[in-house]
Amino acid sequence: MKKPKIFIACDTTNLAKVRETINQSKTKKIKIGYKFGLEFMNSKKGRQFVSTLRDKIIFVDLKLNDTVNTMLSAVKALKDLKINYLTVHVSSGLTALKAVKKVSGLTKIVGVTTLTSLNNKDLKLIGYSKSVKNLVIHQAKLARRSALDALVCSPHEVNEVRKILKKKSLPLEFK
Repeated sequence: MKKPKIFIACDTTNLAKVRETINQSKTKKIKIGYKFGLEFMNSKKGRQFVSTLRDKIIFVDLKLNDTVNTMLSAVKALKDLKINYLTVHVSSGLTALKAVKKVSGLTKIVGVTTLTSLNNKDLKLIGYSKSVKNLVIHQAKLARRSALDALVCSPHEVNEVRKILKKKSLPLEFK
């Protein structure tokens, strides 16, 4: 039987806390991965620390969202870290998603749908005409077309997203 896999968020700039978290979470019962977000990766020693990790499942949660060329350059710049998972915003568009997936190599690309901090009013102010639910459904279809490896969405939309992804074995990650 396959071991369950969980990710532990290392969302701090405190290197001592991250080291302590990793040391305290060692177990053979389940597979444990470590998620490093924008805050940690942009900290003074964050990237350097991640580069020293061996035999760990590394999830870098940068939520890339930029021009195609900039996203490609960012993915290529991260290759030396040998990360297992990298997040990109689905809203970066089909061309960017396909391009990133193409150059990602062994790194699994995880699409991030609409941020949970946004509501329907926020979306309207940004310029979207769809509700959060309908936008996430639309983004799930885009993720499927882009052949992304996983998708992050709110539990509020997960049932609809499952229906869209049912015919494709795109795993779901919950946020």
